[in-house]
Amino acid sequence: MSRIESPLSGLRPDLTASEVPSSPASAPTSRPLSAAPANSVEVFRGAVAPAPVPARATLQGALRAREDNGFDFGVGGAFPPRPAGSLREQVKQGALLMAQTEAAAVSVTLDGGAAMDAYAREHLRHLEPSPPLAGAPTSLTDYTSTIPGVSSKEAYASFVSNPEMLFGAAGIFMRPAVSALTDGARLFLEEQGPPPVWAPITVKLDAAQRTVHITTLDGHPLRGTNRFVFDDDGTGGTRIRQYSAFQGSSPATSVGLALMDPIERQHDIWRSVHGQLHDMLKAR
Repeated sequence: MSRIESPLSGLRPDLTASEVPSSPASAPTSRPLSAAPANSVEVFRGAVAPAPVPARATLQGALRAREDNGFDFGVGGAFPPRPAGSLREQVKQGALLMAQTEAAAVSVTLDGGAAMDAYAREHLRHLEPSPPLAGAPTSLTDYTSTIPGVSSKEAYASFVSNPEMLFGAAGIFMRPAVSALTDGARLFLEEQGPPPVWAPITVKLDAAQRTVHITTLDGHPLRGTNRFVFDDDGTGGTRIRQYSAFQGSSPATSVGLALMDPIERQHDIWRSVHGQLHDMLKAR
């Protein structure tokens, strides 16, 4: 583990206001930052076994032995994440989370296919975006990885064109099923659990800037945004930066933190997504 000066998205001038609050409060991270400057983050390195993929996954072909893609991440801001918003807002988010958890349990148990996709599509129509609330304590994570010998244009196009394969590597499935990400798409990321979870998101694509924006929707366990930026590394390869900002959406966040470690699971999901994209493109 090493320490670097923070390149967190909250300090980047090109971020939109909806992605990072204007003045996130500082708090100790889940791994203490003793005597560290206020604008530093901890960076974690080293191989970690990816999350097992359930038998229901339909990845095309076995993964080749993973080469080092330089995956790394740093954390900052307020950890652990706490519920944000008024009591009314938290009650609303908690009620939607419970309803969506019940739907996820049905989906995982029955694997309803087209029927569950239709239900998910109709439910998603009624959900509003739930980015972090400005001014409230916010957890920040920067993820980074590299794909040598692959252009950023190709890496971006592959990310957009293969969402089910990429998220499937982390044991995450999409409701409704999609063959590619589209601008404005609304989806549930289905976590098998236990407990099973339907985590709703909306997607915004910017092909000119090779950027994918993901914002959570009502009823997601976290209020948050993820912004994936695909840049040329100057040597014919791609450097991927993922800027994540999130808060708790309801008291269920605190319960989840007490019963399990959803933040580590989040790290494992993104580690698997970055690694799968690397493996898929390097195998060509």
